[in-house]
Amino acid sequence: MMNKAKTIFSALCLCLLTSLAFSVAAQPVGYTKLNVKGRVQLEVPNNWTISDAEQRKRIKEQSEKLTGIPNIHTASLSAQSYPVPSHAMVRVSFISMEPPLSQEDVRQEVQGNKQQVLKDLADFWLEESPVMWTAMAKNGVKEVGHPRFAVEPIGGQTALIISYGRTSTANPAETMRVTQYHVPLGPEKTLITLSYIEGNPQAIAAHNRLKSSIVIR
Repeated sequence: MMNKAKTIFSALCLCLLTSLAFSVAAQPVGYTKLNVKGRVQLEVPNNWTISDAEQRKRIKEQSEKLTGIPNIHTASLSAQSYPVPSHAMVRVSFISMEPPLSQEDVRQEVQGNKQQVLKDLADFWLEESPVMWTAMAKNGVKEVGHPRFAVEPIGGQTALIISYGRTSTANPAETMRVTQYHVPLGPEKTLITLSYIEGNPQAIAAHNRLKSSIVIR
């Protein structure tokens, strides 16, 4: 599974985002349904901001600067609560996979030995993530707690998950919870990254509502 883990998580440390904190309006808001390249459907609050192509390119460049790691892709969607600093955000990317890995491949691996799959993913993360954290530390960002590894459904597909906490770039006293959902779909994988400030009721509610709206084709 280790080789497959490397395939799945080839862009693992690059998906960190330059996650700024957000604040979601206290008043009830409507939601906008988005369709990302015909592959991912989700709903975001109407008062969130959606980054255009140029902004997404800048996010990629900021991420490279923050982590010290060249990024191999630009997100197809980046949206965040408003105003800045944000307390919640979502990012959707599509990344080529070589060799291809299908949903059936993932399910067979998990059914065969789920604990080994999780161990391989954890080992790979523990091997690769120190580079990211060292670069982040130079910008005053620290890891909070321990990462979590899981296999869970999202949007009708099976995802391999890494979730970790880090200090907020806007307020070191706050913890930003970042969860990456890696969804292999043959020649490419869908990567959905959800982030929110822990302990912020509005951010948590927005995160939960957004996550439940996701459909992956």
